[in-house]
Amino acid sequence: MHQFNSTSQLRGAPLSDNGSDNVWGVRLLLLLLFIISFPTASYLWSQAQLPRGCRRTGLKGSSNLADEFNNKYARGTPDQSKGNRWKVKSLWIFPVKSCRGVELDRGTVVETGLKYDRQFSFAQWKETRNKDTPDGQKGPLQWTFITQREFPLLARVRTELWIPDPSSYQYSETLPEVQSGGVMIIKFPRQDRGWKTLQARLDAKLLGQAWESSFSVPFNPTQDQIQKSGYTWASMKIWEDSPMALNMTCCMPYELKQFLGVKNPMGLFRVDTNHHRQVFRNAPRKEQLGYQPVVGFADAYPLHILNLASVHDLANRIENGPPKLSVGRFRSNIIVTGPLTFAEDHWKRVRIGDGLYDVSCRTARCKLPNTDQITGEKHTKEPDNTLRSYRKIDEGAGGAACLGMQMVPASENGTDIRVGDTIEVLEVGEHFYQKQ
Repeated sequence: MHQFNSTSQLRGAPLSDNGSDNVWGVRLLLLLLFIISFPTASYLWSQAQLPRGCRRTGLKGSSNLADEFNNKYARGTPDQSKGNRWKVKSLWIFPVKSCRGVELDRGTVVETGLKYDRQFSFAQWKETRNKDTPDGQKGPLQWTFITQREFPLLARVRTELWIPDPSSYQYSETLPEVQSGGVMIIKFPRQDRGWKTLQARLDAKLLGQAWESSFSVPFNPTQDQIQKSGYTWASMKIWEDSPMALNMTCCMPYELKQFLGVKNPMGLFRVDTNHHRQVFRNAPRKEQLGYQPVVGFADAYPLHILNLASVHDLANRIENGPPKLSVGRFRSNIIVTGPLTFAEDHWKRVRIGDGLYDVSCRTARCKLPNTDQITGEKHTKEPDNTLRSYRKIDEGAGGAACLGMQMVPASENGTDIRVGDTIEVLEVGEHFYQKQ
């Protein structure tokens, strides 16, 4: 009877403190299950939003530069005898000028350089002056390209390039993503903070994803897509040129402008593939190559090559600079190993794999490599100070230090290039840099 009465009392009595704890424990467990399951659902949703019929281009797995600081790369060899191969160590494209690059295992060299390289650029609407603008007179307002020189946080803007993949189960030539030659996704650190975003930030952390905002644009939109999206054509100043370019600013979130710290109106532009900028200066002429070299939004020449041993030499001379000087700071397309330090200074013509290249001139350096390409932090002096202390080697560069070489493909037809390709120097000689 006593046991029965006790049970009856429990059924009709209010919950005890222990019972209340149990209810809250269940609620907490359900909340944790939701937190764990929600990011998974978010992840699946994000996967569903990826460009249809496309694959993400870029290196799979660890970087080919993972061991770039190994001292074995500081020791080049004078020739390629006894199995000492000079070869391509790493390949890079930078789809958006001055933003983070995409590492490749292989690529295709076209007339403008590596395919997909520097086809987009951010710009700001500002007063511009040129050598013909009289002193004291204001220049006209114009879209003008921006780089890490003024806005170092561009280094933290990531690009994903998705290109059509016929092997994809979604692939169809009628898909907008396929018709535009792919899709570019641009990502940057999110700016919203506070308790309202705690859940979303936790989701990102649980999934090992960066806390980022993103937007996408067609890589090379069709005329129909241009009209439907409201893109327009406008002149964009890049150095002394002002080519027509496709204004895709309507796709760009205002948050990106805030993150970069751009005060003027800001826009996103794409190269007009029918009107590339012709390259002269040190480049060979049409009579020599059969075509006049051209670029998209690269500063001056289609390709940039850099010897890893030369970067090691610079790093070893810096006393009070970055703890480690990555070759990535110099934003080269082709990074090579094997040649002696600064042997590339005198290259005139080379073969890389099956491709022939004119080595047009040395690369005159600005202070952009002072910016860390991962954090966007800008060192006040290095490596610029040390580089200028011993690398003012070209009289034509007007006192600028030189590191790396500018190249032009010997053919405007596509040539494959791969990591591991052998480099053969066909001709050496003197260089005299010609300014823009």
